[in-house]
Amino acid sequence: AKDLTENTVPILPRDAKILLLDIEGCTTAISFVHDVLFPFALNNVEKYLNDEVGGDDKKEELAAIASSLVEDVGKLDESHPTVKAIGEIKEFTNDKHKIVEYVKALMSNDVKATGLKSLQGKVWKAGYASGELKGHVYDDFKFMLDWCKGQNISVNIYSSGSIGAQKLLFGHSDVGDLCPCFDHHFDTTSGGKKEAISYKNIAEAMGVEPKEICFISDAEAELVAAREAGVGFPVMSVRPGNKPLTDVGREFPIIYSLLQVCGSGS
Repeated sequence: AKDLTENTVPILPRDAKILLLDIEGCTTAISFVHDVLFPFALNNVEKYLNDEVGGDDKKEELAAIASSLVEDVGKLDESHPTVKAIGEIKEFTNDKHKIVEYVKALMSNDVKATGLKSLQGKVWKAGYASGELKGHVYDDFKFMLDWCKGQNISVNIYSSGSIGAQKLLFGHSDVGDLCPCFDHHFDTTSGGKKEAISYKNIAEAMGVEPKEICFISDAEAELVAAREAGVGFPVMSVRPGNKPLTDVGREFPIIYSLLQVCGSGS
């Protein structure tokens, strides 16, 4: 009884009818990105280049990809291990060889860069299209989406991954195409996830007040920013593999399943 009276988890749709969800650590395992997506990009970049830009008529596109990766590395400090790794390669036989080696060097040092992210996205898109990749979602997610539809709850996504990457993951999920379940997708073009203004921008884009939104994330700094923006119901998602909570995270209502926000509507 004490647990029930002290429970602060919002109940939808009684408390809110606008749901804003993070992806990693909320709808999808963090390990999916690091253990599936990243290795797939690394292991399949050469195949992608051969299949998609291997022809003589694609030489300019191949050169542009190589140039973007060179630009990525050029922005790093000279002491960066990626720069050192590239410097140890005496000669590149062609643009394809250069691309593969640059991708290896950048990804082995966990560099997040524009050219690399663009190429990774293309490799993932091909993988989803071929059926080799399936986007992971937790078992409770489809049930929650179906429930939200029946309760007229608006479900929206906000992730640091691009909107295109979000739609690939959910459009080719292991339970089918989930994209029709979402009203809006947001990424960092709306602002950084640790910045309060971003949540105000998102509320404005949806035509609602921040106080009407229930935002669920596994990242403490994001929930703090959302609270600062006036988001009515910031909620901490705890899933296997997520970072351990600090005292900051414990300030928010905690859920271990998305089904915990599904209420009776009364």
